[in-house]
Amino acid sequence: MRNGRVFTIVGGIFGLVGLVLLGAGIAVAASTASFLASAQRTDGTVVELTARTSTTRSSGGHTRTSTNWYPTVKFTVDGRSYSFQSSTGSNPPAYERGESVPVAYDPDDPSDARIASFWAAYLVPVIVGGLGLVFTPLGTVLFVKGRRTARLRAWLRRQGRQVWAKIEHVGPDLSTQVNNRHPYIIRATWQDEGTGRTYTAVSDPLTYDPGPRLSGQTHVRVLYDPADPDRNLVDLDALPSPS
Repeated sequence: MRNGRVFTIVGGIFGLVGLVLLGAGIAVAASTASFLASAQRTDGTVVELTARTSTTRSSGGHTRTSTNWYPTVKFTVDGRSYSFQSSTGSNPPAYERGESVPVAYDPDDPSDARIASFWAAYLVPVIVGGLGLVFTPLGTVLFVKGRRTARLRAWLRRQGRQVWAKIEHVGPDLSTQVNNRHPYIIRATWQDEGTGRTYTAVSDPLTYDPGPRLSGQTHVRVLYDPADPDRNLVDLDALPSPS
């Protein structure tokens, strides 16, 4: 059984980040809607496309470079020219040089302007709010799972049935990576005397190799729910702490 504390912490972080992103998306969308409601409209011309390149690094150490193109728009109000660069970029470019675009501007300060199309105005809040809508329920699910796991672990330690299960595997968990490394696990099995069915218990992920610390042990203590032996816990409390 995995440690519920990890799910609780990760779920709490994801949920908090999701709520912040969701709130930010709503706030930006409301501000944009308020601006557009009071703005004046005119037509502008795309006079330049500026490339911005960003580089990100994946957890595997690989770098990825992406380039977005940001249009600069020029327009005229009362015979005076103004220009602004859109805060929204894309790849491929959403506009071409010389293309006419709708412009919304503050009548008291025409230099405060933006492209008046829906996506140009609302793309940022849609993306930010969308991430919030993904992160918030995901974090909630992980948090709830973590709390349930923690309660089950506490119940198993108080009332779980004990069995000494045979150690079948001690080594890296090749199905999982943490910081580009496979954590270590202990996998043990035992046979239910009543049904003859074999059950498997897997320890929490370990940052160290527990093999040398098992001191030649062939069995490890497992606590399980008699009504559902698949709900079990490898008890590592007896193992010496890593130096």
